[in-house]
Amino acid sequence: MRTAPFLPAALASLSILAHAATAPTNVTIPTGYSMTAVATGLNFPTALTFVGDTIWVAEGGIGGPPAVKTVDSRGNVQTMLTPSMLADGVLVSPLTGITYAQGLVWIVHTQIATGGVPVGAISRFDPNNPVSTFQTVISGLPSFGDHPAPSVALGADGRIYLATGLPTNAGVVGPDNDWAITFPALHDFPPMDVQLSGIGYQTPTRFPPLDPTASKITEPYMPFGTGRVPPGTIAPGVGPLNPGNGIIVAGGGSVYSFDPNAANPVITLRLEAWGFRNDYGIGFDPFNPGVLFVSNNGADTRSTMINGKLVINTGRPIENDFDDLFLVHVGAIAQGQAAPFFGWPDFFHDPMSGQPLLVTDPMFCPSGGPCPQLAFLDSFRNSLTVQPAFSEIEFHSSANMFDFSPDATFGFKGDIFIAETGSLPPGTGATTLTGYKVARINRSTGAVTDFITHTANDQTTIFDPKGFNKPIDVKFHGSNMFIADFGVFPPARFTPGSGKIWMVSPSQ
Repeated sequence: MRTAPFLPAALASLSILAHAATAPTNVTIPTGYSMTAVATGLNFPTALTFVGDTIWVAEGGIGGPPAVKTVDSRGNVQTMLTPSMLADGVLVSPLTGITYAQGLVWIVHTQIATGGVPVGAISRFDPNNPVSTFQTVISGLPSFGDHPAPSVALGADGRIYLATGLPTNAGVVGPDNDWAITFPALHDFPPMDVQLSGIGYQTPTRFPPLDPTASKITEPYMPFGTGRVPPGTIAPGVGPLNPGNGIIVAGGGSVYSFDPNAANPVITLRLEAWGFRNDYGIGFDPFNPGVLFVSNNGADTRSTMINGKLVINTGRPIENDFDDLFLVHVGAIAQGQAAPFFGWPDFFHDPMSGQPLLVTDPMFCPSGGPCPQLAFLDSFRNSLTVQPAFSEIEFHSSANMFDFSPDATFGFKGDIFIAETGSLPPGTGATTLTGYKVARINRSTGAVTDFITHTANDQTTIFDPKGFNKPIDVKFHGSNMFIADFGVFPPARFTPGSGKIWMVSPSQ
């Protein structure tokens, strides 16, 4: 792990000392800002937070064990927590989130539950003694599949808010879900009782050993290949008192809160919002603490190469579902109201207006694949009010974690800066390299503009190992922006040790 020298005297007032002469050459930086590396040589960092002036970094555990590391004011990197320091199965990859709140470091990760099932978990520890004080607070989140739960945030009410993620692309387990081979009984779990339409989907491609003839039918919210169900069938909502498969304590694609000071925080889980496809980043508006912003990754038309041809291999493919930013007024259930619903799996959003559209709209029908049908029974679906999007970001951009500009010194006070980790063509249905940048979202209008972008939109430029690659998290500290850069990863060559932390500063 390389360490940073002292900053030039002109930057000595900054609390984080960045790598001199390591400004990325493969990006365009707005006039009036500088960008330098704080740490390099990280193994696929997924998130960052601050404890005082020290950066705490989560490394995902891809190609190696997950880890929590620190970067001090001289750029020195130290490993603070790894799985080998804890009991087996307590901390496994992916490790996706890290937040400092209430004097503790909170991490979002995976744990091994009963029967060897990997489930999402939230744990906390004292930063002065991570190993001895490590405690898992919530386990059994439905992030065992495609979309791990990555974020927690502290609300003004003292509750911790979390995104749950969900295991499938669009509600139907299929050949794109490799985890189903090992755990065939698992599937999406709703946060409340939902009534199903009875419309099932035939396996689109051979799926050995579960369906080698591609003939089975799978319904939304049901295990793979279990056949059709009558219209009106209830897929039961899960919770701490009625866990799914005995271990899943929360519904997927949802935002919950819990009381971190309760004797049993799991029992205090409260649904705050639902109907997200992949609710990735969450953050409270610092200028309006009753408002929670949620980033959401859109659905895919997934495909695989068969006999030299790309063939759709997801049970319910969705086209033209842009990544979104949603706005949640928290506390609806505490005030006796229904938790707001954001559309998934039967509604997506118009990329221009942000208004909800039925999944049966022709724009969501993929070329060369089956058009998606409705998952919910008509009468149940018609009882739901679908919320619009605050912003429509980009198609396949993987718009993930974000933060708010705190002051006029950095500029754009209150605007949202979001990391777009980038597309993964061709397997997701993406045909171009989209994203790989930091975008700015106007807090008043929701309009999205580029802030840090690559000098060219090609693989050589984007994945320059010495440059800026795949931003995944943005955090402000004082008047400086810090970016966790995942590093060089497919569709480029898998390169451990290419992750970085960048600092973006306004001109002094």
